Amino acid sequence: MKGINLGINDSKQIKMNHTDAVREIVKVIPESQEEFKESYKTKTPFMVISVFTKQIKKLIKNHDQKILMKSITKMNQLYSKGDQALKNAIENIFIYSLDSLTFCCEPSYKDLIFSKMSPSLQNNYLRQVYKSGI
Repeated sequence: MKGINLGINDSKQIKMNHTDAVREIVKVIPESQEEFKESYKTKTPFMVISVFTKQIKKLIKNHDQKILMKSITKMNQLYSKGDQALKNAIENIFIYSLDSLTFCCEPSYKDLIFSKMSPSLQNNYLRQVYKSGI
């Protein structure tokens, strides 16, 4: 099998953690830097995603579509490149909050937000929405 590329990569890909996520979020929403100055908000992935979700809520409320779309794209990136703790935080904070975040939106605006989400985030959202309590 020597010389045949089987598509297997021996090197472990380094996953993004919540500290990396803070840097990435600040690039998209510079005002969030102020909120991240409170150190307890950067200690866990759940706090980091909670702050980011709150920032996204503000963008939706203010109809800041340009930064909102960049933020959703960044959330997709954090989810795809993040470590398991970051993914769990996104699933349990952001995805879980989506209905309340978009509740008062016009249907077309809500559709725009959901269309910008990656298929994996959309599937996760649908899984949560349709999860049976039985």
